[in-house]
Amino acid sequence: MTNLYVYAKVHNTSHQLVTLTRETNHHHSRGDPDEQVFSGIVRGRRLPRGLFHHRSPAGGVIMRFYRFFGVAVVALAILLVGGVYAMPNEPTYVTVTNTIIQAPPTTSEDSAIKISLAGGLGSGVHIGGGNILTAAHVVGDAKTVKIKTFAGIESDADVLWINKDFDIALIHTGGNVSGSSELDCREPRFGEQLQAIGNPLGIEFVASFGRVAGKARATGPWKSVIVTDMTTVMGQSGGGVFANDGRIVGINVGVTLAPLKAGKNAEGGDIITPTMTGFGFVVPASVVCDLLAREVRA
Repeated sequence: MTNLYVYAKVHNTSHQLVTLTRETNHHHSRGDPDEQVFSGIVRGRRLPRGLFHHRSPAGGVIMRFYRFFGVAVVALAILLVGGVYAMPNEPTYVTVTNTIIQAPPTTSEDSAIKISLAGGLGSGVHIGGGNILTAAHVVGDAKTVKIKTFAGIESDADVLWINKDFDIALIHTGGNVSGSSELDCREPRFGEQLQAIGNPLGIEFVASFGRVAGKARATGPWKSVIVTDMTTVMGQSGGGVFANDGRIVGINVGVTLAPLKAGKNAEGGDIITPTMTGFGFVVPASVVCDLLAREVRA
């Protein structure tokens, strides 16, 4: 906002200080008792009598008229000059722009885990104390798995429990895992910005970005998942999904398959090839927290 300050200046236009004295002339030649003579002094010099010589009462009225007229002229001049000083030469335009800068999501990427076993690989996220969340279908029926941290440290981890209905598992390692992320026990909002980190197709510790595209629902083999538009492919299952503040709001568990025609078979039917270019599915952290509490009570 621009504040315009106006300074009022008083400009002196006369360089002579005039002092008027009123004298009564009792020795006039015309014998008029009401005749009055005004003598002026300018810088100590006496002015001619004729310059301020008037008659009363008519002469007094004329004198007062010129006096008031002069004051009015000076006042009008000050008003006009003040108006000129108050108005700028050109109009000033002030443009206020509100810029909203959305910070990219922050994650504790050193909490990301790569999980390997004989049948394949997947992802996980360390939540502290050597405890690692992942997807139940990643560990399957295994009792132990191999893990690799973001820092490149490899160790073994024991499978503590799995829940196939919600596709969530908890494993534990005694090895050194430097980073961890905090669980935010809530369901991400529709349209909320998300970031996931995992190991797609074995490419280690890769991030993908997107938003919540659909609220939690039961679909496919899952009892409760939200839908996202993030890039999700094999190897990312079990990895953490993060909000803008870096806290975990879900676990990646799957992706929709978009059928693609790849030609005709010998019988003339269509050959359909599934492609993983659809929407992803994430178990919300609210469900994960309930499962953790349930297992602790058990």
